[in-house]
Amino acid sequence: MNLLTIAIILSIVLAFVFTFLNGMNDAANSISTIIATKVMTPVQAILWASFWEFAAFLLIRLVLNQQFAVGNTMANFAEQSVIDPYLILSALVGAAIWVAVCTKSGMPISTSHALIGGIIGAAWFVNGSAVLHMKPILITLAFIVLSPLIGLFLGFFLECIFLKLFKNKPRKKVDKLFKVLQHFSTAAFCIGHGSNDAPKTMGIIAVLMASVFTTKGVSPQMQEFISNFYDSSQGFHIPDILAVVCYIIMSLGILIGGKNVIKTMGGGLAKITPVRGFSAEFAGATTLIATSFLGIPVSTTHTITGGVIGVGLTDGMKSVKWVTAKRIVLSWILTIPVPLIIGGVLNLLFHLLVK
Repeated sequence: MNLLTIAIILSIVLAFVFTFLNGMNDAANSISTIIATKVMTPVQAILWASFWEFAAFLLIRLVLNQQFAVGNTMANFAEQSVIDPYLILSALVGAAIWVAVCTKSGMPISTSHALIGGIIGAAWFVNGSAVLHMKPILITLAFIVLSPLIGLFLGFFLECIFLKLFKNKPRKKVDKLFKVLQHFSTAAFCIGHGSNDAPKTMGIIAVLMASVFTTKGVSPQMQEFISNFYDSSQGFHIPDILAVVCYIIMSLGILIGGKNVIKTMGGGLAKITPVRGFSAEFAGATTLIATSFLGIPVSTTHTITGGVIGVGLTDGMKSVKWVTAKRIVLSWILTIPVPLIIGGVLNLLFHLLVK
C-alpha cells in the first residue's frame, strides 16, 4: 500500500470524523435554544433536529431536484488541477484539530470556516496564491461578518415586534404560544443548517472522490472502489448516498458531543425565553435558507449567535454576557488562520516527502 492510497483512505475516514465534529459543534447550535427554554428534552430535540436536517436533503434533491449549491462552492476555492488527496487530507487535519479544541472548550465556532481555512492553506502553501479562486473566498469572508449581523438585526427586530404585540398579554399564555411556535422555528433552522452547513463536508468528500480519478499514481483498484459510490462521468456532483451517510453521522455527533456548545448558546450569551428562542431561530433560519439557495457558505454558529445577542439586546446592552461573546468572537477570528497554517504546513510536508 503506497502513501497515496493511505492518504485517500485517511482522508475519507477523517472526512467522516469531521462530519461527526460538525454535529458536535455546528449542528448542536440548531437545538440549543429549544433545550434552553425547556420546550424539548435533549433527546427529543436531537430526534427533532435529525428529522428536519434530513428533510433538507429531501427538499433539495427530491422536491426541487437541485444539487447542493453550497457543496459546489466548497469544491471551487482552488483550481481543480491542484486538488489531490494530500491537499484534502491536510485541510481536514488542520480543520479537525481546531474544531476539536474549540468543541472541548464549549466554543461554538464554524466548522465550515475551519475547513475553508484548511483548503486555502493547503492549496496556497504548495502552489501559490494564483491557484486560489478569490471571488468565492472573498464572499465567504464577507459573510463571516454579515451573517451574525443579519441574525442580530433580524432577531432584535422580531423580538421588538413581539414585545409590542404581546405587551399586555399574560406571560404564561405568551410562553405557551411560543413554546408551540418554537417547534416550527427549530425545524426551519435545522432545514437551514441541513441545506447550508451539512453540504460543506459533503462537497469536500465529493471533491476527494473526484480527485481519485484525476490524480496520477492512484491504483486501478482504488478507482474501481470509489466508482461504486461516485460516477466520474457525471462531472462533479454530490452522490445521494454520500449525503444520507453524512446526515446520519452528523446526527450521532449531536447526540454524543454537543452538550458544552448547547450550554454556551442556550444561556451563556443572554437569557432565553420561548419568545426569544423563536425570534433567534427564525432569524437564523431566514439567513441560512436564503444563502443556501445563493450558494454562499455561511456559518450556522454565526447566525444563531447573532440572533441570540439580538434578542438579548432588547433588554439593553447589559443584558448580553459580553465576556462570553468576546470569547466566541476571538475563536471566530482564529478559525480560518489556524487551520490555514496547519493545513498549509502539512500539505507542504506531504509534497516534500513525495518528491
